[in-house]
Amino acid sequence: MTRTEAGELDWQSYGLSFANRLRWLRKHRNLTQEQLAHMSGVHRNTVSNLERNVSRDDGCGDPHLSTIFALAQTLRVPPEMLIPDVGGQVQRRSRETANDLSWTEVEVEMTRRLTIGEKPEITR
Repeated sequence: MTRTEAGELDWQSYGLSFANRLRWLRKHRNLTQEQLAHMSGVHRNTVSNLERNVSRDDGCGDPHLSTIFALAQTLRVPPEMLIPDVGGQVQRRSRETANDLSWTEVEVEMTRRLTIGEKPEITR
C-alpha cells in the first residue's frame, strides 16, 4: 500500500499525544518546564513548544530523537512512555486523541507503569 492509498499521516494528532504525555510526566515528577529543561539540557522554549504541540515554523511539535531520549532520561522513564501508540500499527491519527476516554486510558496505564517501576531510594 502506498502512502497515498493509506492516507496522509495526521502528525498533529501524534504531536498532541506526545504533548499530553510530556506534560503529564513532567507534572507527575513535580517539575516545572524550566527545571525539566535545565536538567535535560533542552531549551525551556523547546519544552514549552513540545507541550503546546507547536514549532518555530508554525507547524506542530516534532521532537528530535535525541530530545526524546534526554527528556525520558530526566523523567526516569523509558522513551516509549513519551511516544504515542507504541506497540501497534501506525494509524492515520493517534488513537490517544480519539476522545477523552482514550487519554484517560493512557493516564491509567502510565500511572500503573510508574507505580510498579518506582522503587524507594535508599539513603545512607
